Amino acid sequence: MDSETPKLVLVVDDEPDVRMVIEAALEDAGFEVVTATNGHEAYNRIKERAPDFITLDLVMPKQSGALFYLKLCNNKTWCDIPVMIVSAHIHDELGEQDFRQLMKGQDAPRPTHFMEKPVRPDELVRVVCNTLGVAMDDATAAGARDEVYARLRVADLETLQKVRSVLDKEEG
Repeated sequence: MDSETPKLVLVVDDEPDVRMVIEAALEDAGFEVVTATNGHEAYNRIKERAPDFITLDLVMPKQSGALFYLKLCNNKTWCDIPVMIVSAHIHDELGEQDFRQLMKGQDAPRPTHFMEKPVRPDELVRVVCNTLGVAMDDATAAGARDEVYARLRVADLETLQKVRSVLDKEEG
């Protein structure tokens, strides 16, 4: 993945811990991540900048993931954004009906993927990389590169000189 233009992923979930896990996994893999806590907020994020991929919880306050998904699919500009449903309620009374309706694909195209909570970060990153055509090794390298850049920005002169010395040896 080109570290200058990382792919943007929108993570939509009302649970702070879930958002944090997904955000951390994707950022570590080199993706840029923005978050939203419900469908209404997600729609506003998309208006600011369309993401390359969306992870979407089904059961949320203010506007459900299912309603957001239908609105997304009815917008010609955003209808082709890949969406992964990420929910703990695929098989219960809170989300099963919405999930089944979305997977029928009658009112809108079926979501690209779905994953049940708890999320396995490695599996999530694999699906996002495969969907967006990003090599996982490239994504992992971009994440490591970003971490090194962040640490170098706050490093003292002695540390920077040591890093330069190591890099010079690798080039020679």
